[in-house]
Amino acid sequence: MQRRLAQAVDETYRSSAQKNATLIETLTALETVKLIGAEGRLQRLWEKSVGHLAQWGQRVRLLTSTTTAGATTIQSVASVIVVIWGVYEIAARDLTMGGLIACVMLSARAMAPMAQVAGLMVNYHQTKASLDSLDGIVAKSQEREQDKPFVQRAEIQGAIAFDRVSFSYPDEKLKAVENISFRIAPGEHVAIIGRIGSGKSTLQKLMTGLYQPTDGAVLIDGVDLSQIDPAELRSHMGCVPQDVTLFFGSVRDNIVFGNPLATDADLLRAAEQSGVSEFVNAHPQGLDRQVGERGSALSGGQRQSIAIARALLSDPAIYILDEPSTAMDNSTEERLKRHLAKLCEDKTLVVVTHKTSLLTLVDRIIVLDQGRLVADGPKDAVLEALKKGQLRVSPAH
Repeated sequence: MQRRLAQAVDETYRSSAQKNATLIETLTALETVKLIGAEGRLQRLWEKSVGHLAQWGQRVRLLTSTTTAGATTIQSVASVIVVIWGVYEIAARDLTMGGLIACVMLSARAMAPMAQVAGLMVNYHQTKASLDSLDGIVAKSQEREQDKPFVQRAEIQGAIAFDRVSFSYPDEKLKAVENISFRIAPGEHVAIIGRIGSGKSTLQKLMTGLYQPTDGAVLIDGVDLSQIDPAELRSHMGCVPQDVTLFFGSVRDNIVFGNPLATDADLLRAAEQSGVSEFVNAHPQGLDRQVGERGSALSGGQRQSIAIARALLSDPAIYILDEPSTAMDNSTEERLKRHLAKLCEDKTLVVVTHKTSLLTLVDRIIVLDQGRLVADGPKDAVLEALKKGQLRVSPAH
């Protein structure tokens, strides 16, 4: 029965993981679930997961009980056979009563491990399923290999280069970006534009080392990104992701989350430049205002301002901003642009955007289409070519 028991235990663990995933996904997107009226669908998924888990759990218990009961039955039958056989042996005067009692005791002692082995096999399959799950997590590739030597960089100038870079997501046949090559000089201001799904955000993640190229190399100051310690690299980068995530706590906690040693002067400077001071000064708690879980107590523009403050806090050499003002009103965006223009005069600035208003911050534009680089040049020349339709950009599907 061990094969059937192993299968049942594996299914139980998979069902439990699916049930937990459904619960977490529902709680994380609870507002969206209510807005689109998907409560019934998710409740059915939850009930299906719980029912599937209960079904396989019951099967595990049945197999476990059957195995244990079978071992106990064999042990009892063995004792009965010894007694019956012993009676005939006594009648034939080949065995004494004391000898029969001794045989019964010895047979019980000899058969006792069988029941214990059956119980141990049940525990073995459960333990093995847990261990295989943990091994699968531990065996995944790590961002920082323990024994890998890194090139130490005391200072980063801000040069970024892509050398025939291609990248594809796991289990995807199409490449997100393909054969991309360009160079950004230290202190240069560049915008990356393109249609939805053209690979702009993927390019940003490649720059920050969150993704490793499938082919080619990404270089920072002439050094392959894979040779630089990821933590050291990002300490020299100020990044604003497209999807802002805040943590439970205050506005102050979220700004200094990755840099707890930042001074109050740095905190106030970042809050002023990002526009955070505009809404915290109007609140009685100021920077101690609570943001709620995942920033639920703040608006989209306020969350975005906090993300920008994080990026500005340590005054890095490179700024990579992915749609930094999509949730901001015009006045807040103009204020942010003024601060960034002054702040990034001698810094490398990469802006991923769809908004033409942010192009005033840059001098050069890189255009992507379906993962390929279709234009790279001075801002005015590229914009003029786009207006005249001189760039071959595929229509949106």
